[in-house]
Amino acid sequence: MNQIFDSLPGMQMPVGKVIHELAHMWDGLSETGLHATDSRASQLNLVLHLGLGTAEDEANGLFETCLSFARTYPCRIIVLCPTDKKSDGFMGKLFSQCYIGENLREACCCEALILGYSIDNSGFLENQVSVWLEPDLPVYHWFHRVPADRISRYYREYLKRCRRIIYDGEVDGRELDHIDWPHPQRVRDLAYSRTLPLRQHLGQFLSGFSPAELASGLREIRIQYHRGLWRTANQLMHWQRQAIRKCFAQQPGPFSDIVFTVEQLVRENSNNCLQVTWKYADSGKFLRWNYGASRNAGLVTANLTDREIGHPLHIEPLPRAKALSEALFFG
Repeated sequence: MNQIFDSLPGMQMPVGKVIHELAHMWDGLSETGLHATDSRASQLNLVLHLGLGTAEDEANGLFETCLSFARTYPCRIIVLCPTDKKSDGFMGKLFSQCYIGENLREACCCEALILGYSIDNSGFLENQVSVWLEPDLPVYHWFHRVPADRISRYYREYLKRCRRIIYDGEVDGRELDHIDWPHPQRVRDLAYSRTLPLRQHLGQFLSGFSPAELASGLREIRIQYHRGLWRTANQLMHWQRQAIRKCFAQQPGPFSDIVFTVEQLVRENSNNCLQVTWKYADSGKFLRWNYGASRNAGLVTANLTDREIGHPLHIEPLPRAKALSEALFFG
């Protein structure tokens, strides 16, 4: 019994039949007036690799995110579902779905191959995945609750062939951050990708000042956060650190003297779940930014040029499928 595998949709069949059934799955599509080749113009392989700690509803939510992503970026989805029960073989499922466009003459067809396996067979997993991949297309691998020791032990060689590897730092960051990845430059954190709207809005505001105005006299950047947002706060700090470093490339000054502080709010305010403060040697010079996730609203105020200005921000959270595409292609 594999609870993760059983909870996902699809037609169950022997693993050996999956590719055969997939080859003929879209044969009847042309009868609808749609072209199977165009509708299934896959761009990539997306492997969703679930760990034993994944709950059933969590697995279904991640699967829906992959399907939503595939509507914009057609791909073959492969979902790996482990169990700690003893088993000599693998279990297979095949899932398909078509989305018809507004003019009723266009369609995007998604296909997902779902593999159930015992963790005792982890050493054979790479071979089975290789058979299911769509040839000549890049492979993107998404780890979710897979222990670091298993990744290092079983999947390092396979990961060398992946164009990008992602994981969610809010879920796995404390463990997967320290893996000796074969190509670290290909690894991305979904938690960083989710900060895109925050980075865009704050960056747009900061772009109204020169590097000298931002960097001159800067002594500390502090981020305070609600519990549960530690990863978001750290990723946002990483972005600010990099941005300020670039300012000092144009504006000479002691970058190494700046203090970067990330801390949890002692008394949490439901209206402000993230607070950013820039402190300067001149006590009259400052930048403050507050963001409340419950209202999707923020307010940034600053006095960097002897004139205090403020600007309200409305920041919509990034949908999960867009965060996924940001991590895979851009972030």
